[in-house]
Amino acid sequence: MIEQSSRRFIGILTILLLVTTPITILPHLAHAATQTGVMVALYTYPDSTWDSVAQAKIAHPSVPVVAIINPNNGPGGSRDANYVSGIQKLHAAGVVVLGYDATGYASRGVSAVESDINTWKSFYSVDGIFFDEMSNVAGNENFYTTVNHYAKSLGYTMTVGNPGTDTLSSYIGTVDNLMIYENPGLPILSALQGWHTGYGKSNFSMIAFGVGSVSASFLSSASNYVGYIDLTNDNLPNPYDSLPSYFGTLVADLDASSSSSIAPQAPTSFTANAISSSQINLSWIAPTNNGGSAITGYKVERSTDAGSTWSTLVANTASVSTKYSNTGLNANTSYTYHVSAINSAGISSVSSTASATTSTISTTTVTLKVKSANLSGNPIQGLWTVIKSKGIVVAKGYTALAFAATPGIPYTITVSNYQNYVFNHWNNASTNPTRTVTLTQSLNVMAYYNN
Repeated sequence: MIEQSSRRFIGILTILLLVTTPITILPHLAHAATQTGVMVALYTYPDSTWDSVAQAKIAHPSVPVVAIINPNNGPGGSRDANYVSGIQKLHAAGVVVLGYDATGYASRGVSAVESDINTWKSFYSVDGIFFDEMSNVAGNENFYTTVNHYAKSLGYTMTVGNPGTDTLSSYIGTVDNLMIYENPGLPILSALQGWHTGYGKSNFSMIAFGVGSVSASFLSSASNYVGYIDLTNDNLPNPYDSLPSYFGTLVADLDASSSSSIAPQAPTSFTANAISSSQINLSWIAPTNNGGSAITGYKVERSTDAGSTWSTLVANTASVSTKYSNTGLNANTSYTYHVSAINSAGISSVSSTASATTSTISTTTVTLKVKSANLSGNPIQGLWTVIKSKGIVVAKGYTALAFAATPGIPYTITVSNYQNYVFNHWNNASTNPTRTVTLTQSLNVMAYYNN
């Protein structure tokens, strides 16, 4: 994260990847189990920006607000009376205040980190510690467990870690909360999902800079996956030396997003693909707007009369997976599908439809023939070729090379150069000397060479 209050920027590797805490340890933040709050990098000198943070919290008392302060790459060498009074105002409004403490990606000594923890306590009585430059490498977890326990032994109620990027699940619990996104622009929801969905959202938070305005639909969706969100319209080299004019709107929209939810939008990009004579695989993209409540599953329906009538394959997959395999099908039969998303408020409208026919695959062999020619199309013979199936060589020799292939099985063909004969492209325009084909009938492939 950025050091030296609003006056110095150390570089993109040290930009904030704020880390936030399981709120169960903070009685005054009990809402955070269900209410996503704001964690703001308040790297301004105590002024009207601090007043704006306090006013937003007062206006929306149910929204947790956490402010990270940084007088001088840490607490500094002496107490600043303006920081003392500024913190008192934030506390009076119900804002939780964290003090900055750099860890050098676990290279800084534990004693130096703990010294800053002591200084924050004696100078400013902040509520918790923000551990910047947090390692995300396996093996350094104990470093953060140690300094976290030390902070808690002094009565701090909240610890946040900042690895500057996504981290490992083994870091869960080393501090109270991890910020899993910090970049320009809003993240795609998948950046907040993945392995993180196996843990409560209070373990995570995110920050996005260079964001021109607040998107209520984004907040509604993202608040299902992170305990804290911070947005700013400021940009590099220091996106945290100001407070966005829309800060109050950000807090208000988070307050509104917790008050109600609706059924999600429909899934998009729905496809159906036959992969055998008895199986069709379905896939789709989760709704861009989940209606303010996390997607909990999908309803999958099928039609065998081109959509005139529908039957339910599964009423609720009870999974966030966006794939489904329909097996036990009849060969040479056309099936049509659509899917709906489910959240706590209800079920979405259906996606677009997609159809596929399974077909019977012949077990008779077909001929795969590899030929070669120059760029003028004149045949060339005698160039080395290897054909593999599932990584095993099934044929090799010089062009023209013929092989009795099994329909429906993918084969990898690789051709080689020889002296002044240099591979240029295949007859499908690919310039990679290795290509994969799956045959349904006999096939000739041509490799073209410079010479």
